[in-house]
Amino acid sequence: MKPIRYLLIFFVFCSGVAVAKPPDEGVDSLKKLLNISAAPVLASDTTTINRINELADHYYESIPDSSTYYAQVAVGLAKQSGYKKGEAAGNNILGRVNSFNGKYDEAQKNYNTALQIYTTLNNQLGISESYMGLGRVQDFLGNYDKAIGYFHLALAIRKKLNNPLEIAHCYAIIGITYDNKGDFNKALDNYFHSLTIDLRLNNQLAAADNYCNIGVVMQHLELYAKALEYFNKANALWLKLDDKQGISTAYQNIGEVLLAQKQYNKALGYFKEAGAMYHELGDEEGIGLIYYNIGLYHFHTGRIDSALQYLNHAVAYSKKSRIPYNVVNAYIGLATVYNQQKDFVNAEKYALLARETADKLQSLNMHADAVLQLSIAYAGLNNFREAYAQHSLYLRLQDSLKSDVSLQKLSSYNQMLNFEANQRKASLKEKYLMEKLAQQRRTNIVYGIIILVVTIMLIFYYNAKRKQYEANAQLAEKNKEVIEQAEKLNDLNHLKDRLIGILAHDLRAPLSTLRGVFSLLTSKDLTTDEFMAMVPKVFVKLEQTSDFLDTLLFWINSQVDNIEDTTVSFCLCDVVDEELTILDEQFRLKNITPVNSVNKDHTVLADPKSIRIVIHNLLTNAIKFSHCNSEIHIAATCLDNSIKFSVQDYGVGMNASQLKKLFAGKMVSQLGTLNERGTGMGMVFCKDLIEKYNGTIYSESEPGKGTIFSFILPSAK
Repeated sequence: MKPIRYLLIFFVFCSGVAVAKPPDEGVDSLKKLLNISAAPVLASDTTTINRINELADHYYESIPDSSTYYAQVAVGLAKQSGYKKGEAAGNNILGRVNSFNGKYDEAQKNYNTALQIYTTLNNQLGISESYMGLGRVQDFLGNYDKAIGYFHLALAIRKKLNNPLEIAHCYAIIGITYDNKGDFNKALDNYFHSLTIDLRLNNQLAAADNYCNIGVVMQHLELYAKALEYFNKANALWLKLDDKQGISTAYQNIGEVLLAQKQYNKALGYFKEAGAMYHELGDEEGIGLIYYNIGLYHFHTGRIDSALQYLNHAVAYSKKSRIPYNVVNAYIGLATVYNQQKDFVNAEKYALLARETADKLQSLNMHADAVLQLSIAYAGLNNFREAYAQHSLYLRLQDSLKSDVSLQKLSSYNQMLNFEANQRKASLKEKYLMEKLAQQRRTNIVYGIIILVVTIMLIFYYNAKRKQYEANAQLAEKNKEVIEQAEKLNDLNHLKDRLIGILAHDLRAPLSTLRGVFSLLTSKDLTTDEFMAMVPKVFVKLEQTSDFLDTLLFWINSQVDNIEDTTVSFCLCDVVDEELTILDEQFRLKNITPVNSVNKDHTVLADPKSIRIVIHNLLTNAIKFSHCNSEIHIAATCLDNSIKFSVQDYGVGMNASQLKKLFAGKMVSQLGTLNERGTGMGMVFCKDLIEKYNGTIYSESEPGKGTIFSFILPSAK
């Protein structure tokens, strides 16, 4: 897939000149004014320096060497004449050229020099441009958090300057960086911010870019119908503007979606159209991607020799265009083909290259694909130990990816629906205003007649106003009904999100265990005797999971159907013992010792199934953030008419900000000490359950010293 890269966007915004076009009449005139031919002799005045920088900016992507030459001339003359603004502008152009050529250290020096000068001059727009350049360098290096930090500094300045065009541009670039990072929710949030501004400004080219980038996120999340919808929206605008770069990108992305949907021949047609345009434009990145996609087409249609030929071309062009993501995809494609052909030596070679590059890019998805091909290659080479290790890693990565992608898909889909709903509201509002304007014009005509028939028109006017008030009253009543319905739907949506999170969190581990066992059996890495020895343990795990699922479903029914009160007197020690048995494997995995001091005196009034869910969450949370070879203390204390229950770990702990957000109703999920993932909503769920039975829940924590979760419930004695 090919998003509209921000290098191109940044160039268009900064220079206002089309990329990769030959010098036009304006450039020729500029060169004549500067008297530049073979050996220029230039006057070091500010006008001349500004014009040289304009010329350098024009050649930025079409002829990078010329851009470098003119920018260096401008910087030299600016230093000679003490023209600081011209020196800073020249350094920013040099930074862009060096970034384009992959010279990131030099680019960073250029941008820092420009930033220092602009800061001295208090030139806010120049400062923001330098921050954008520094962020772009960090993005290319895969340092996404640093890149986003620089972009937000630039965004803050542009908001102060109240420049909506530049603000929209910043949001788009931040969205691309989040997309590269794999944080699709934040990517969409920034794209929609940018798109909203572009639509308001009627900036059709930028709006098309945002539609395309939103489509890419939908493609990542496998929401193919929505991806095609946004790609077609982008293409409609590009066709209208005759933007071949955009049209070729749309054709390629549409082809990739069709390829994913196994519509191979239809996809090939789009790839050929895009490839022809990329060759015409000289877009090496695009050519590399087309070769990669056509290679996949030949692989899926059984033309292995052609697939290898095109994938090797893809590697060459991707390296040439310095886009590491495309290189990784090409490597994975080659490893896949060689594995199918049982050429496991070459498969291992390209899988290792793919894994190494994916690690540098911090791409979990690409890393998982590379690890899968590597495990197949090792198995083919009879290196079963490594094959098993890589396959196990792949299963863990897939579990993490599926959980993360499922939640992101849900959130992203809701974001998209909210945006589209807001757009519909804006459209209806615009239509309403147009109708009001039309009505006003008609009223003005009527006012011309009022001079002749004042009395009659006053009666008509009174009736019209009365009808308008009635209509407004009816509209207000309808709006009130709509708001009430929206609040009800929102409450149901929150309940659904929480249930999905709990199911994803607590069912993933046992299902993954079962899948791993059957995978080993299928691949014959596990003997029948070994399998039969593992069956009782797996069966016990499934029984425990089924029991917990029954408890959760009981709670769901109590929420949805409002069944009778299930409050009874029970001992907390029974629930704790049962949960310690269920979580025994998780304790042993990190060699954590549970110290349980809950006894028969600790009886409470509540629903035991609901409290079991709470205790399960508290224990799994403590395990997640505890260090290996540590202890978790489980205790209960008798108070006046109540029982206090506590789970204390000695793990990573939390700061004050995290404690404040813990029960605030927001998703706050952190990785565990072994990179375990959670749903981010367990504590909110626990709070609901405890408060339902007249209890309270709270937490005490200190970074590096661990956390104590406690709840208090009415005593049964």
